Amino acid sequence: MEIVLISDGPLPMESPVRRLPLFFHARLIDMDKVSPGTVGEGKIAIVELLDATDAGLIALKAAWGSIAAIPVICFVARKNRREVIQAGALGKSEMLDRETPLALILRRLTSLTQKDIAEDLPARMPQKTVEAYKKGNVFLENMCLASAEGTKIPVSVLKTSASEIFNAMLQEGLSFWMEAVNSHHSPTYSHSLKVAGLAGMFANHLGWSKGECEEVVAGGLVHDIGKTRIPLSILDKADKLTEKERAIIDKHPLYGREILKPRLELPIDIKKMAIQHHEYLDGTGYPDGLKGERISPKVRLITICDIFTALTEERAYKEGIPARTAISMLQDMGPKLDQKMVSAFARMLLDNGFGALNRSEQKVRRGSAA
Repeated sequence: MEIVLISDGPLPMESPVRRLPLFFHARLIDMDKVSPGTVGEGKIAIVELLDATDAGLIALKAAWGSIAAIPVICFVARKNRREVIQAGALGKSEMLDRETPLALILRRLTSLTQKDIAEDLPARMPQKTVEAYKKGNVFLENMCLASAEGTKIPVSVLKTSASEIFNAMLQEGLSFWMEAVNSHHSPTYSHSLKVAGLAGMFANHLGWSKGECEEVVAGGLVHDIGKTRIPLSILDKADKLTEKERAIIDKHPLYGREILKPRLELPIDIKKMAIQHHEYLDGTGYPDGLKGERISPKVRLITICDIFTALTEERAYKEGIPARTAISMLQDMGPKLDQKMVSAFARMLLDNGFGALNRSEQKVRRGSAA
């Protein structure tokens, strides 16, 4: 869903509208530039009236027909009579106070266009997989909100989601899970759900305990939490990233550390999976250049699942490569990865028929590589 942000000049620093691009695809338009061409395929228009000039409002009023066909929300200070009158004078629209909690703002925006996330799933999808898919999505949404608001991560929802995902895969198979998450509208969410599923089944293949398997599922869900500080316009970009955009993406483990450090409610092993999943055993990874035994088995496992997922995912600017080719690339990384784990990962996927998880099963996705 794309939303159009309308402001008289740059968005004011104190406006909650500045945070919306972290949750939605968004474009900023100056009030005097509103037209059918600039609004385009926007599904919702957000008008920020803070610091709006009379000239800007006159121009917006003249072009109001360009956005009248889609829902319009005006952000005002309810105690500011001038802004309330301005919003009313524009025409049919909804008013939201700038002091409205972010959770309520997001809930209102998604309610305007969002359908049941399970509607895009294949009709033959088993019920436990469907329910686990829904639960995983609920956690990811709550995690993004907690990150934005600085509130506690809902650990109980995380544990329940991880347990349901793992149990669904044990009963109905990894292939169904991967097929389900391929249908997700968000490449970023889809990636985390895939990594979570692969991690859980890989840990199970290695003979780890049920608790450890569920913890790496949880780690997969949380591993890219640092990306909640990166606008979706970069994360889900349809074209290849520029060097500047890639540099921003590469900061996500550091952002993850900043987000997770004060959150004592989250187990330390899950934090490590989020912060260290781009570290390599030979010390050439980031953000800290950790080597060897300083990288735990759980982190090593998440790293393998993360790289494999990024290689096999389809994006607008690249095709996903077949599973066998991706495994060969993991093997070619040599001492960067735990090659005993890579060999076990290959056996899990190929010997058990999961090698079919390749380009032919994936829908065309949009966005950047992990």
